[in-house]
Amino acid sequence: MNADEYLPNAETIAAIEKDVANYNERRRHAQAEIGRRVPMLLGSYVLACAVVFYFIIANFSSMPEKVALILLIGGGIAAIVGGVGVHRFAHRVGVDTQQGFRDHILPVMFGFVNGLRYSHGYEPGSFRRLPAVLKGDYNHTEFGDIITGRLDGKHFEICEMTLSRRNKSSTIVLFKGVVLCCGVRDSFPGTLVAVRKPEPSLMQPFSDLMRSLSAFFGGDRLETVFSRTPLDQFYEFRSDRREEARALFAGGLGDVLGWVNERWRRGSPRLAVRQAEFFLMLPSDKDFFELPPLDRQVDYKAHLEPMARDFASLLAIVAEVQRRPAPASATDQKPAEQASVADAPPPPVSEEPFVPLLDGNVPPGKR
Repeated sequence: MNADEYLPNAETIAAIEKDVANYNERRRHAQAEIGRRVPMLLGSYVLACAVVFYFIIANFSSMPEKVALILLIGGGIAAIVGGVGVHRFAHRVGVDTQQGFRDHILPVMFGFVNGLRYSHGYEPGSFRRLPAVLKGDYNHTEFGDIITGRLDGKHFEICEMTLSRRNKSSTIVLFKGVVLCCGVRDSFPGTLVAVRKPEPSLMQPFSDLMRSLSAFFGGDRLETVFSRTPLDQFYEFRSDRREEARALFAGGLGDVLGWVNERWRRGSPRLAVRQAEFFLMLPSDKDFFELPPLDRQVDYKAHLEPMARDFASLLAIVAEVQRRPAPASATDQKPAEQASVADAPPPPVSEEPFVPLLDGNVPPGKR
């Protein structure tokens, strides 16, 4: 897997840095606007609340005691809630500035991805197709950034997701991180699930028992399967089509599992292939596509390049699960075929940047 080929080239980086400078100007303008709005709006709101409470207190003795207490307590709660709303409204210009830049910069960085779309806070279409055994016994969901597009004609969907189980006294987070969904090269007539084994501990036998019982009573009747590769040391595999499942490891799936185990040391990644779809759940506490606070200047190297590398790694996985298995041996080729391959000229390298600079607007207040 080579994620570097999906990183922005030098010309695109130069275009991005111009947009970053443009955004930093807008960011400073938004900060100045917030500095004017906060004292004006909150001051007006506090004055209005003071007038209302003055009339309540002035007429307190003429009202029934219960009514007066309800007005005071209810008014206090309403004043606090309203104050939070006014504060958010005053900072809205900064939120819109950041969101607008995020909406704009992702297509600039990855303009080679066809039909790239960015959204936030909605349930992605792939969530209902995600195998239940990967999601666990959740009763609450939260969705962050969602990116969809096509890479070499293959559709993919990336989203930030949190699955948790809530009750009156506590919240247990079952999964928090990024989820990738895309098509596979060959349809698999069943379900294959891979979960990285936890680190050995004294509670490991108990955990294995509980996981087995959970799988037995769950909706998916999956049996343990072995890949017969070194991956069995790190992953637990289950499938309802054991013999067919082993053939999947000869393709890109085995390389993806190796990459995840080597590069993603956080938590317990989960992977599944069902029918013609591939699912990968990578646990993480960070926001993959988050910008620094409005009062901090954005820098490509510090803030956008890590974002680009994370996204490029996911695109490399999309390409890998579509890869055909390598031939058993290069020596099996006929000499004439080898000569024709060796003599074939390399494909032309495009000198065009991935995508032209989309935003040439002057920052607000600079026109």
